[in-house]
Amino acid sequence: MTDYKCEPTKWTEMKGPVDGGRDNYQAKSWKPPKEKWGPFTEKGPGKVWFAEANATNWTESMICKSKDLFYEAKLNECFDKGDEVAIKIHYGEYNRTAVLRPEYIAAIVEEVKACGGHPYVVNDTTLSYHTHNSMAISQYQMEGAIRHGYTDATFGCPVLIADGYAGEDDYRVDLPEGLILKETYVGRAIAEADAMIVLAHARGHSITMYGGVLKQLGIGCQSKRGKYITHLAHWGDPHDAIGWPKFTDNCPGKACKFHQMCDDSCPRNAHKVTEHGKQWFPERCRLCYSCQVTCIFSGMTGITFEENYFPNAMIAHADAALGALKCFERGKVGYINHAIDVVPECDCFPWAGLAVCPDVGLFAGKDMIALEMATLDAIDNMPINPGSVAAEKGLKPGDDKFRVINGFSPRITMAAGEKIGLGTQKYELIHYEPVLTPENAAKWQVRDGSHKPTTVRLRDTFHRHDLATEVMPFRRKEYNKEWVFNEWKKYDPFKGAKPE
Repeated sequence: MTDYKCEPTKWTEMKGPVDGGRDNYQAKSWKPPKEKWGPFTEKGPGKVWFAEANATNWTESMICKSKDLFYEAKLNECFDKGDEVAIKIHYGEYNRTAVLRPEYIAAIVEEVKACGGHPYVVNDTTLSYHTHNSMAISQYQMEGAIRHGYTDATFGCPVLIADGYAGEDDYRVDLPEGLILKETYVGRAIAEADAMIVLAHARGHSITMYGGVLKQLGIGCQSKRGKYITHLAHWGDPHDAIGWPKFTDNCPGKACKFHQMCDDSCPRNAHKVTEHGKQWFPERCRLCYSCQVTCIFSGMTGITFEENYFPNAMIAHADAALGALKCFERGKVGYINHAIDVVPECDCFPWAGLAVCPDVGLFAGKDMIALEMATLDAIDNMPINPGSVAAEKGLKPGDDKFRVINGFSPRITMAAGEKIGLGTQKYELIHYEPVLTPENAAKWQVRDGSHKPTTVRLRDTFHRHDLATEVMPFRRKEYNKEWVFNEWKKYDPFKGAKPE
């Protein structure tokens, strides 16, 4: 990273310690960690089922394979009949195109309902990570979700915001096992669920380097309070300032055309642009990234991050994922990684870069870390997409793509996750290929193939009302047979001669 000249963050500028009620917050009313929580794989490698992205017939549709993997990986056994099942997804930023298509979510909702579960699709609010983000307030986030097609009409089940209007509806989870974090806060609608199926879009991320199912727990299941903690706000040795913004000497002050956006970016009025720089009030800062990301999104370099911040944030979000996992009994959480549209940045960006590699496929299982390792290895071994940032950086198959693209290896997170009990980095990859039979071809089609074949249904309709025969004979007139039979061959790009 560029070594900007800057003054170190001055913790001594704080007027005094932050006073709050942390020690009393819900201390008596809630103990979310379940007694039997823990990694799914207790011995040997974790099993991961994989179906490639390509398709050549009915049974190989990605939606059909998603449904198949739901049963192959025994995700249907994550919940009992009558259970309330949270379907955790990322709702995606406004104007984002590289998000999961609604069909992938609807497909799993259908199977949860078919198995007797009561599903609801869920996501938490975010922190205000840039001036115009749509996900920090539930009303705005739902407007964006609707725009993406994430609705109860699309899914056939409720679509909720887990932590309330502004992110305050949550439960605290203590983390004595955490490497960095010793507590976190999980959105109430997630913590209250009996089981959870996590549907993740595998892609890059600018803070955690990569985002898959682990990030869906470590960030996506966290309420605003949980996200502040995972961002490492007011964390660490007061002299290292690793979790606070880095203000550089590149800030031009009010000469910057984005200076009003910069001022507007902080929901706590923790900084103010001056004529020749920026004034900061550290006692107000909670580290939401909003000033940093707004500055970076604007192409400026006045506010950035301490380089050592990133690996610490990666470890912290593994800790936070543990907090979400502790809200469920062992085996009550299942995962599917969708390694498609593998773009370099998170779904919380309001745009999408070119995918760094071709679509890979679907990964399903019950061991979070094994699933992530299988996904990362597969992405790393894929060819490089021309024109993508991976191509610009000269990457080749086998390289740790997100380490080069975003700065650090995602395997830091996976190692931390394994250490605290999220799962195992060792995996057994089970390739799944559906068999083409008449029964399988019909199984996942419209109405699950339980209806009459569409053509047979039309046969009945045509028997009563033959719409073609009623207007026959169609008008037949002489036409240009020379062009229709011969002239077009000149335009065949493979066989014909180029037209003059």
